[in-house]
Amino acid sequence: MFIPDLVVASPDQPPSPYPFPLPLRKDDKWGVGRLRPGLTLHPVGWLGDSVPTSGPVPNEVVATLLREYGTGAIFSDGTAGWHDCELCPGPEAWYPDGQVGPVVSWSGQQHRIYGHGHYLVLHRTRVYMAPALLLHYVLDHSYRPPDEFTDAVLHGSFLRASDLQWAEPNPS
Repeated sequence: MFIPDLVVASPDQPPSPYPFPLPLRKDDKWGVGRLRPGLTLHPVGWLGDSVPTSGPVPNEVVATLLREYGTGAIFSDGTAGWHDCELCPGPEAWYPDGQVGPVVSWSGQQHRIYGHGHYLVLHRTRVYMAPALLLHYVLDHSYRPPDEFTDAVLHGSFLRASDLQWAEPNPS
């Protein structure tokens, strides 16, 4: 799936790259999550088979993304499945040691990144949506996200489920 960086999503778009609602659990009930009124969604980092912009990314941005990845800042894509990196040369890069997801190296440590879900980063009235594989794209493929996204990572906040509006799903 390729979505150009910083395209403004329609107001009724769920906070996900997929057209179906974002599954969200509240207490013991499943429902759907939506952004609060007044916020706009801006996707970043769905690269496809090429890197649109490359270059260095500030260390503080990478460190923040890694920390948030490890603390539950990734929203599930529901049943959309796993996403493989279309830039990697083959399964040996994507399934190291027979496990799903690439291993990225950062600051002397290794971290396995799974291709399922996405970050939601709020800065002012914009919510930037980036795939869970963003760290892999940055560290292994030299992807440089737009400056306004890196600014949001440094000066905004990572949304959690409690930051979304929960609603009962519409019956089919």
